[in-house]
Amino acid sequence: MIFPIKHHNLNTLWANVLLEELWRLGVRDLCIAPGSRSAPLTLSAAVMEKYQKHVHFDERGLAFFALGLAKSSGRAVAVITTSGSAVANLYPALVEARQFGVPLILITADRPTELVQCGANQAIQQQGIFADYPAASVYWPAPDKNISASWLLGSIDQAFARSCHKRLPLHINCMFREPFYPNGMLEDFDDWVKKAGCWHERDKPYTEYFLDNNFSGSISGHETTDFAQGKGLLVVGRLNEDADNDSVINKLVELADLLDWPIVADVQSPMHGHHRTVKYADLLLATSEGERLFSCADRILQVGSHLVSKRVNAFLASKCWQNYWLISDENRWLDPVQVTSVRFVGPVFKGCQLLIETLSEYRSAKIIFPDKDRLRSLSESVEGVVAEYIDKRDELTEVWLGHKLTQILPSSTNLFVGNSLPVRLLDMFSGQQVGKVFSNRGASGIDGLMATAAGCAVGSDEPLLAIIGDLSFLHDLNSMQLLAKVKTPVVLVMINNDGGGIFSLLPVEKVGDAAVEYFQTPHGLDARQAAAMFDIKYLNPVSRSEFSEQCAQALDFNSCTLIEVKTQPGQAAEQIKQVTHLLKELL
Repeated sequence: MIFPIKHHNLNTLWANVLLEELWRLGVRDLCIAPGSRSAPLTLSAAVMEKYQKHVHFDERGLAFFALGLAKSSGRAVAVITTSGSAVANLYPALVEARQFGVPLILITADRPTELVQCGANQAIQQQGIFADYPAASVYWPAPDKNISASWLLGSIDQAFARSCHKRLPLHINCMFREPFYPNGMLEDFDDWVKKAGCWHERDKPYTEYFLDNNFSGSISGHETTDFAQGKGLLVVGRLNEDADNDSVINKLVELADLLDWPIVADVQSPMHGHHRTVKYADLLLATSEGERLFSCADRILQVGSHLVSKRVNAFLASKCWQNYWLISDENRWLDPVQVTSVRFVGPVFKGCQLLIETLSEYRSAKIIFPDKDRLRSLSESVEGVVAEYIDKRDELTEVWLGHKLTQILPSSTNLFVGNSLPVRLLDMFSGQQVGKVFSNRGASGIDGLMATAAGCAVGSDEPLLAIIGDLSFLHDLNSMQLLAKVKTPVVLVMINNDGGGIFSLLPVEKVGDAAVEYFQTPHGLDARQAAAMFDIKYLNPVSRSEFSEQCAQALDFNSCTLIEVKTQPGQAAEQIKQVTHLLKELL
């Protein structure tokens, strides 16, 4: 017998049914925050040895940790919390999960109906609290023998199919009446359990859903061939982090060879820094010659989503394309510039393979991308200008980090890139491949970044470097505890420019003193004592060589190291402007 028929009470029975069914659906990790109303769920999880359990005192950080764990493991991850404001603390991570396409499961304990909206302590309206951000929501009433196991199981399976199967979040709200804790006696629920048929004897979900994910009804070979006979660009955006990078890269290169089109790759893409890509696309588009060469294209094939570069996005939005095709396994509208003409929904590898097979008979003369070699040569010139600019200075700056960080890292190291300045610096200035690249570019907030990085590290079980800003660090300080518990090499690079450096790049700097007081928010803090509080090794390099040496050493330790890089406020913005001006002058 797979599922036991004896339980302490109805609460623990229903909690066990839920967690057992989620296991059968592929969930392997439970992230648990302490709470009394959720005790039936927590105690059921505690005795299920097959699950990996992760405990944290801060629901907000815990949810972001689960988000990172789901990103790096490629599986749905569940979060268990108590009722009340604990539920509301899950909202930021849920928003990111929905926007970025991550199968995050929120299991929230709740007061029973008779205690809601009557002034009962810690009772809030939890049904519908997350609006439309979960792709599916399940609201279980308080446990009742008159409600069948079949209904419970079926409700979970269909909701999971509508959400997590599509890499989207799920909310399961569970009402519980007291008692929450076992009294030592076991009650026989044989009749109730067995009304669900043979479920208790099997190891499969009650209802198995098989979803079509094979590009059924794909576009015709004639249309594909017509599309290929143009002057195109292959743009590679963020792919699902659990994809086999090497296989996808090889398939993308094969497709690019067949099309004979240049490849432009986003910093989140496994193609970023690959020798076959046109590097520094953002900076190229800042020059008139680069913009002219890119404008030779009359069609786009985009693979993946969530492009970082503002210049690349503006370029894609600026033209009336003959065709704009997009391949992504996310079944959502992924068209921020509203130009897509053909949309393939399914695994990227399969989509590229389909196009390759369709074009395999195509051997007529290709329409070569004009000045393709000139575009590559110009990219190399950009790299030379950037390198010369940086080498003339000996300071440890943000622009230097953006250019050199991926060169310093071992090629197998995973990278988590924080929002605001870090992701833009790396997208603009880095030209080297690393391992998998993680980010929170759905809602692109600065909250929960350290927690997400910790989850990514645990889920991948490989060395990881995370680079974030100082406000992101302060915003998520509680999550230092999550990083302190990671048992693999994790390096947290925190850029301390005394707050809000991203605003130096925006027109807000023109408003004078108000820009500093209300946008940049200088704080005058450093991270040394925070690292000591959480027993994390702290380093504060003052030179480039010192940073490189400390970074290499930290990646050899099976623990977390915090490297704080202090820079001058506004320096990054000024250097970016200087580099852009140089490129326009020289190229």
